[in-house]
Amino acid sequence: MKKVSAIAIMLVFSLFIFGCGGPQKVTDKQMTLSLSYGDRSGIYTGEVNEQGVPNGKGKFTTQNAQGNPWIYEGDFKNGHFEGQGRTTWPNDNEEQSGNYSNDSLNGQGKSIKNNTVTYEGNFENGMPMVTPAAGMNTEVSYADWTYKVTEVSSQNTAGNKQAGGKYVIVVIDATNNANAARQPGGGQFFVLVDDKGRTYPIDDDAALKLRFANLTSDEPWYLTEVNPGLTVHDVKLIFDVPADSDINGMKLLPNKGFGKATPIQLELQKK
Repeated sequence: MKKVSAIAIMLVFSLFIFGCGGPQKVTDKQMTLSLSYGDRSGIYTGEVNEQGVPNGKGKFTTQNAQGNPWIYEGDFKNGHFEGQGRTTWPNDNEEQSGNYSNDSLNGQGKSIKNNTVTYEGNFENGMPMVTPAAGMNTEVSYADWTYKVTEVSSQNTAGNKQAGGKYVIVVIDATNNANAARQPGGGQFFVLVDDKGRTYPIDDDAALKLRFANLTSDEPWYLTEVNPGLTVHDVKLIFDVPADSDINGMKLLPNKGFGKATPIQLELQKK
C-alpha cells in the first residue's frame, strides 16, 4: 500500500512540474516561421507543441522587407496562422482580422485603416475578393467598363523581349459605358492575382513589343481610345508571372476593384 501511495504522489508531482499535461508556452522567443509565402523571423509569445513550434494561441512579431513591423495575434497550428486572428501594421495604423487559413485571411474578415472599417466581407489569400468568380466569356462591369475574357495563352517572349518568368496573354472585349473616350488598359486598369494573393500589373514594355512584332497596325490594343458606347474586341493584355505559376489559378480584375468587382477566373486554352 505504501508503494502504491508513493507512486501516486510521484505522478501528481510530475503533472505539477510539467504543467498538468496542458500546452507548453514560451515568452519572447526568437524563431523563424516557414509561412506559405516565405520564411519570416521574429519574436513569438504563446503556446507551442512538443517541437517548440507555435500551436494554439500566440503572438508573432516580425517585419517586412522595408523594416516596418507587423504583428499576427491569434490561432496557430503547427507553425502556421490557422483559425481566428488579427494582423496589425502599427506604422500604417492598419489591421485585418477574421478567419485565417494557410497563413492568410481566407473567408470572412475585416480591414480597418485609421480606426475606420474599409472593407468587410470575403477574403482570398489576404485579398478582399468578391465571390463567386466569373468564367471565361462572361461579361463583368466595373468603373463604367463592361468586359469579358475571350482567350488566355502563354509564351516566353514578346517580340524580342524575354519574359522574366513567362508571359500570360489575356484577350478581352471591352465596352466603354462612360461619357468620354478612354483606354481599356490605361492607368494600369487591370491586374492579375494568383492563388498566393500576389498581384501582377500589365507589362507595358512587353505589350508594346508584342504589338509591333505580331500585330497589324490597325488592330486594337490596351491603349486604344474607345469612344463612349462603343466596344473594342480582341484587346491583348500581357503580364509577366513566375514560370511555375498555375495560370488556371489566376484571376483578372481591376487594380482598384478588390472586394468590389467580380474577378474573372482564367482558363488556359489547351493546345
